[in-house]
Amino acid sequence: MGKIYKIQKPKFIDELEEIDNIQDEINTYEKLQNKIIENIEIDYITEKGLTIDSCIFKNVSFNECSFKNVDLLDTVFENCDLSNIDFGGGSIHRVEFKNCKLLGSKLDDCSIKEVLFSASIGKYINFSYSTLKRVSIEECNFSEGIFQQVKLDKVNFDNTDLTNTYFNKTNLNNIDFTSCDITGIDVEIENLSGVVVNTIQALELTRLMRIIVK
Repeated sequence: MGKIYKIQKPKFIDELEEIDNIQDEINTYEKLQNKIIENIEIDYITEKGLTIDSCIFKNVSFNECSFKNVDLLDTVFENCDLSNIDFGGGSIHRVEFKNCKLLGSKLDDCSIKEVLFSASIGKYINFSYSTLKRVSIEECNFSEGIFQQVKLDKVNFDNTDLTNTYFNKTNLNNIDFTSCDITGIDVEIENLSGVVVNTIQALELTRLMRIIVK
């Protein structure tokens, strides 16, 4: 690994209250703040522009939920299933996704800052047109994910499966992939300038230049 960028952790100022019905909370206060939500399923909630601030979700399954343009701040998701959730157009700041399912999750056109993805399965995850600044992706499966026209600034990729991931029009300068599996990634040659890879990965990338190595 090259330089590791330190990621800020979520900050909790007030004591957190445990609740089991977030829809009632949203209907009453139009936001979720200073809450703990554990061991429940959340079904078919569609909210645009929702604020989620200083919350902890543990063992929560989100089923057919959409939170477009979400303002997500100082929040932890642990052992949660967020497959196919839609956070498109949102602001995600000081958030942790730990041991979560993010299969097909939509984080497109988002501002994502000081965020940790750890030991999570995010196959087909979509970051198109997003900005990732000080983001750490550690021991995840993001294979076949989409990073189309993404701005990467101080992003860590550590021991992550990126096979067949799509990096269309995404500048990979200073991105260190040496501990990751990048087999079959799709990226333009001009966006590889400054990328950090190991010898085997460099040989893998020669296929993009149609070079035959004997």
